[in-house]
Amino acid sequence: MRRLNGYILREIGTPSLLAFFVIAFLGVASELRERYEKLPLAYIDLSDLARLTLYFMPTLVSYIVPITFMMGILLAFVRFSQHNEITAMQAAGVPLKRVVLPVILVGVVLSALSFVVQDRVQPWALNRANVFIYRELPARITLDMLPAGVMHSYRDLKVYFREKDPETKTLKDIHIRERGEHGESLSLYAESARLITDPDGTMKIFMPSVRVIPGGVEDTIVSPKGAQMEYTLPGPANEKIPSKRREKSLAGLLEEESKWAREHRDTGSQASKHELRKTRIEIKDRVAWPLACLAFSLVAAPLAVRGRRGGKSYGFAIGFGMVLVYFLLGQVLEPRGLRSLEVAVARGLVPNAVFCLVGAWALWRVDRV
Repeated sequence: MRRLNGYILREIGTPSLLAFFVIAFLGVASELRERYEKLPLAYIDLSDLARLTLYFMPTLVSYIVPITFMMGILLAFVRFSQHNEITAMQAAGVPLKRVVLPVILVGVVLSALSFVVQDRVQPWALNRANVFIYRELPARITLDMLPAGVMHSYRDLKVYFREKDPETKTLKDIHIRERGEHGESLSLYAESARLITDPDGTMKIFMPSVRVIPGGVEDTIVSPKGAQMEYTLPGPANEKIPSKRREKSLAGLLEEESKWAREHRDTGSQASKHELRKTRIEIKDRVAWPLACLAFSLVAAPLAVRGRRGGKSYGFAIGFGMVLVYFLLGQVLEPRGLRSLEVAVARGLVPNAVFCLVGAWALWRVDRV
């Protein structure tokens, strides 16, 4: 029986993994598109994309795994039926309940793993992705990486240079314009400049011959030609990293829910009501989505093993129908107004409960003629 279990799970695992990576690729592409404006695509290489893919992958697990596991179950059992392997198992005295039981147990394990990934790995991964996008990538871009002959908005400066030599980090005919706290501007011009980096990582521009021109006074030169200057470039702006509910664990979400509940009780503001509702919906999803692995496997395995010679069209039809019913139930039961946390979570669990009841009934009848 152990060999039979291994054979069944291998046949399910191959199409499930293929489907997972295809859908995950589309999901990661969607995550990157949401952050398109913040990503300097010209300065990102394949290793950066691979790193971002690893960071975004945990955010997709609880949504993708139930569907891909279900499709693996349906395709595997349809193939068994087409090759009369289900009939051979029954002829050998193996009850169909025994055939589908390992699949359901794997569904239980996947549900537990999905919850752990969503609650522990996802917050860490999203935090690392945001640090990479909002801190590391901006700090990586230096002046010598920018194209010549174009006016650039570089951090808090306007910078132009006619040509550059990346090997020596030399810039020709460089113009730098900075704006002060009160709106005044100052322009620097040098025929040649060289980028240098201090041991602490501070970027500077060494200009052996520089002219300093106050803004609006074109004929006034503060530093005569021939003066040297080391100009310290401003560091990357510490743009505020957006905080999202997906970056919090379930415990963190419960704390946030308590905070918004107190604020809404004290102030009754629409903003606190909106945030409280969104937080409760996120908590509902965190509890309900991981259980979808169990719910889908409990329905898919008994239905697929009884499919006989329905073919792949039968498997895809069942799969599409299950996904459609599950998401329709979720949409119908989605809280439209502000509901208590208990009611929101209970509504989120209804699709799983319905699928589990249908699956239990199908499992009970699976060996009946």
